[in-house]
Amino acid sequence: METAQLLLKMPTTSSIWAAYNLNRYFVGVALLLGVVVLWTASNFITAGLETGDDAWNKPFLITYFNTASFTIYLLPTLWRWRKGARHHAMGQGHVRSGDAEHAASPSGGYLPIPSAPHEEHLSHPSHRKDPERTERIDGVTLHHLPPLTVRETAKIAAWWSIVWFIANWAVNASLAWTSVASVTILSSTSGFFTLALGRICRVESLTSTKVIAVIASFLGVLLVTHSDSLSSTPPPSPSAFLSLSSASSHPIFGDALALTSAAFYAVYVILLKVRVVDEERADMQLMLGFAGLFNTIFLIPIFPLLHYTGLERFSLPPTSSAWFICLVNFCITLSSDYLYVLAMLKTTPTLVTVGLSLTIPLAMLGEFFGLGLGSGGEGGMEGMTVWSVAGAGMVCVGFGMLGWQEYLKNKQGNEGVVIEREGEYEYGSDREDE
Repeated sequence: METAQLLLKMPTTSSIWAAYNLNRYFVGVALLLGVVVLWTASNFITAGLETGDDAWNKPFLITYFNTASFTIYLLPTLWRWRKGARHHAMGQGHVRSGDAEHAASPSGGYLPIPSAPHEEHLSHPSHRKDPERTERIDGVTLHHLPPLTVRETAKIAAWWSIVWFIANWAVNASLAWTSVASVTILSSTSGFFTLALGRICRVESLTSTKVIAVIASFLGVLLVTHSDSLSSTPPPSPSAFLSLSSASSHPIFGDALALTSAAFYAVYVILLKVRVVDEERADMQLMLGFAGLFNTIFLIPIFPLLHYTGLERFSLPPTSSAWFICLVNFCITLSSDYLYVLAMLKTTPTLVTVGLSLTIPLAMLGEFFGLGLGSGGEGGMEGMTVWSVAGAGMVCVGFGMLGWQEYLKNKQGNEGVVIEREGEYEYGSDREDE
């Protein structure tokens, strides 16, 4: 009798993975909350920089500076590489200077005899011919994945850097034409694009809840766009359309850029989830560092093109306050995008869209207190309409439904990811420090 009760109390494989998945889920939510605050602050800061009294409307250059900040993430990797190379050199020198008898004899204690590499290859499960495999244990589907190599990490960073730059340039440019609240809300429609692209890439399933949620969020976008169109000015001339330094406000053009940003955000989120799957599979600092390095080098030729065509005249920040804003935004991007990627990998792309929608009340609160005056907002109650508030509410409800469904999915514990490394099994977050 006692044995039967003890067996009933023992955790099942499903319950263990449910606890693990929920723990990752809540950690991801905590990271998203931090990203929400940082991104909303960054939007207001960038809007003030582009449309204030000392306007410095250079969305491409601002995005370039922010992207270049990722290169800093290469420093820890270089330090570890240099430290490892130095230790290796010291070890080689120790072997050369040591007594050959001690080196060959176990009693000397200098060099333990290693096992044959081919024996390890045959004995350890992580060295099987097909490291990427799926198995089912006690009703739980486990996906076994090998860690990404440096070359694979660099390849992913190469395409990711391009998509990331377009997404961030579009949102930075849109802040000069429409309000921060509208940019934040329309950027949240990345959930619509995420669901569509996720279905194509087979990382998202179509359910009635998801479809209803996407429709609700899309209707919310229509209401917000309608609210902006009521206060929009006549369409800009061709020269004003090409020159982003124009100080006039054209909400519809800004909304279009914000939607473009949302689409590219969905592209890089889904493709990153498909290629990386789990944050323990890759060195995310190395990946971001490569992305920053690629953009820093290969985007330099675009500056003369933008300058001589008049699309964006090259100039440095004109005032000390503008330099300070750039530095603050630089730091925000450096930290928030790293947290954003970690949050997405710890949870799901759908949950990331919920995080984006959480910036809506913060942005509207900022507009209410006049923080978005420089970006086309009127401030106070005059800066809000019934349409914009209703649209924001529908977007929140839609993405809230998506987030709740993902929570229930994680709670079931019927799926898990196992990262297999040489000489060890790695179940997610218990990664050893290098």
